[in-house]
Amino acid sequence: MSESPLVYIIYGTPSSGRREVLFDLIERGIAPNSSVLYFRPEDEAHSTHDEQIEALGNVSMVSWKLNGPKVIHGKITAAAEKIIFLAPGSCDPADVAEALKSWIDHNNCELARIITVVNCSFLKTAPTAQSWFDASVHFSDIVLLNRREGVDNKWIKTFEQRYQKECSPARFILVKKGRVSNPTEILLPEARRLSLYFDELIPIEEDGLEESEQPEDTKPDKYIERLESGRRAHPIPDISKLL
Repeated sequence: MSESPLVYIIYGTPSSGRREVLFDLIERGIAPNSSVLYFRPEDEAHSTHDEQIEALGNVSMVSWKLNGPKVIHGKITAAAEKIIFLAPGSCDPADVAEALKSWIDHNNCELARIITVVNCSFLKTAPTAQSWFDASVHFSDIVLLNRREGVDNKWIKTFEQRYQKECSPARFILVKKGRVSNPTEILLPEARRLSLYFDELIPIEEDGLEESEQPEDTKPDKYIERLESGRRAHPIPDISKLL
């Protein structure tokens, strides 16, 4: 077992039920004697679920926000075995990944898992948001399908097949009344994400292959890559305009 604190990142729009799911994951998936540090987005209003999370005896809460490529947060008063970042619901998933990778490396932590909580009802009524979810799922090990009111099984199947065609190894799991079937399994520190951005890769020597023939682990991450201008090579739509 790693001695480094394990870090979890949770993506999702503000109305996806992220906090309700997070409370369930901590309450039923983490031992009461295992200390948890919960990073709550500074620019999002407190919710009753935040209060429930903070009331858990093993949880400490600190506010955080993105400032360009940096993580800005309040004072941390105690060490924790598990650290959970709730990503700001209206931020670019690539910006969050880039900033948190730097924070994780700087603080000698270990990424355990990235989780996306999907508001299925929202995405069904706002299909132009699909690209934002594509980016979130790209970085994720687990995709939790929540808020499925008015969403039929065919839509769910089509959503999953979209990523199966891309050979995504992420697991897709239904959320029922804010709870998952096996919280411990979801928090298992095992990488199942398509992105290799957070992984430590062994460099290989140049072998004369054309750029299009290079292995995936030698190429920049699709969503992290920047052009000479500094802009992302594959920009993600501003989700805040659709919320």
